[in-house]
Amino acid sequence: MPRSTRLLAALISTCSAWCPAQVLPGDIAATGFSASAFGVLRGTTITGYPTTGFLGTGPATSQAVLWDPANPNDFLIGGFGFVGRATIAGPGSASYTLITNNVGIVSQMSWSATGAVVLIDSGSNQVRLLDPVGGGVVDVTAGGQPWGTTLSAGLIDPVSGDLVLGNDGSLFRLTASSGVVTPLASSLGGTVSGITFDPVTGDVIATVLTSNRLVRVDAAGAVTDVAPPFSLPGPNALAVDHNGDFIAAGGTGEIYRVPRAGGSPVYLTYNTSPYGNVNGVSVAFGSGYGRPFGSGCLGALGPSELRASGPFQVGSLITTTSTGHAPNAPALTILGLSNLDHLGLPLPLLLDPLLGTSGCSLLASADVLLGGLTTATSPAAFAFALVPNTSFAGRVLYVQHACLEPVPGGLSFSNGLAIHVP
Repeated sequence: MPRSTRLLAALISTCSAWCPAQVLPGDIAATGFSASAFGVLRGTTITGYPTTGFLGTGPATSQAVLWDPANPNDFLIGGFGFVGRATIAGPGSASYTLITNNVGIVSQMSWSATGAVVLIDSGSNQVRLLDPVGGGVVDVTAGGQPWGTTLSAGLIDPVSGDLVLGNDGSLFRLTASSGVVTPLASSLGGTVSGITFDPVTGDVIATVLTSNRLVRVDAAGAVTDVAPPFSLPGPNALAVDHNGDFIAAGGTGEIYRVPRAGGSPVYLTYNTSPYGNVNGVSVAFGSGYGRPFGSGCLGALGPSELRASGPFQVGSLITTTSTGHAPNAPALTILGLSNLDHLGLPLPLLLDPLLGTSGCSLLASADVLLGGLTTATSPAAFAFALVPNTSFAGRVLYVQHACLEPVPGGLSFSNGLAIHVP
């Protein structure tokens, strides 16, 4: 049996969720304007973690926090002239080690696919890359940029590798493949203070100060409110939790949960470490997603669209569902560890010349194929569920559906899904 097949068989077996000793899934780290302390919220109780100091420069206060999936008891903390590592040793007890002083003002952080830390440096108004082990910092951008001198937030897209960046009123996308910056949205009514991605759709989610908004920007650039305007007071920090909902916190100290589908914020607690202002949040095991990529072709009764539902966690049921099919039709789930090549052939691979299909492509390496039937309804759906175990943590699984139905070539192929659990 090929190694990839054996690995996939292990990854999708049922298991119990694994948790590290001190930091649990859903724990929310929060930073404020402190030079030495941060808090961790579990449920509705926040515990303060004092350190001997973050060892920054100037005000030396914290601005951003980031959970480290490679060291699950650790959070990186960044701010004025520093990035450091805090390791939770027990309730209220943490050690702290400085990683670098070679930064200006770290406003937001995220992990690249190579394990580097993407830094939004509001001091230099540039994007920078940090080696979290050696402490080296290199510039990703340099010189004048479309966001000018007000770069305030940003995040790397884990699926495309693009950077989404915010400034005073606008959002931009820096495309990884070309380095070209294009505008995403403007006239948002205030400074973009936090950015994340919808773990199911991939839409850009952002908090906006002054107008007190939590907004969604879809692939077409349409801007909608996720929460009612002004329902989040002074939103100044944003993250996705382990269940796929949004965590937003503000300059007034409140921390809220907002449903992924939208709605009124649910109050969780008031930050007490330090008291008041919150300017960074990060959720342990909150980086999972089931994001679509690529395009599908037509099924018998509409476009073959594939989506996932979570939560995207070890030990949780993840369901993938494609639509637009003929009823009671044979169907396949394609599981792979790559979306770049299959048996040496580059992906995406156009299937029309091979199979006589129309606009269909193979998007995931076909390491494992699992059969089934579409539903009896019309139009029909095809669903496949999996429960990732601990050996899947940190990996990305690529999924695609195919269906034998009355279409050109006799086969339809869905878009792909990239599924990741931390």
